Amino acid sequence: MLMFILLLATLVAIYWFWVRPILKLRPAFRELYEKEESFFAALRVKLAGIKQKLSSVIVIAASAAVSGYDFFTPIVSGVDVSSLTSKIPSWSWPLILISVTALFQFFRNLADTRNKVELTNGLPAPEEK
Repeated sequence: MLMFILLLATLVAIYWFWVRPILKLRPAFRELYEKEESFFAALRVKLAGIKQKLSSVIVIAASAAVSGYDFFTPIVSGVDVSSLTSKIPSWSWPLILISVTALFQFFRNLADTRNKVELTNGLPAPEEK
């Protein structure tokens, strides 16, 4: 499973940073990428102000699921199963925690930048219109 996730992340990164910029230069694909940019702009406006809250809920739900599995599975099944957390290498836990913290900081910086732009322009937030 971990190998699949790493392979998928690698393919997405190759597409995003290498293939996509090359395709954007082609006039035949211009309309497709204009639609893509407008879609992401609309999604960004819709999710303005709640990205950090959504990511917090997802992390809490994932933590509850893993903890619940580790705690309730032996009780319900009556069989001693190995915990999920022991299947993840110990060296990866600091990386996971650092990544989650960096993600939250990224969302916080996005919110701060948005707030600063709104204060300088004097315009209300998109969801307050």
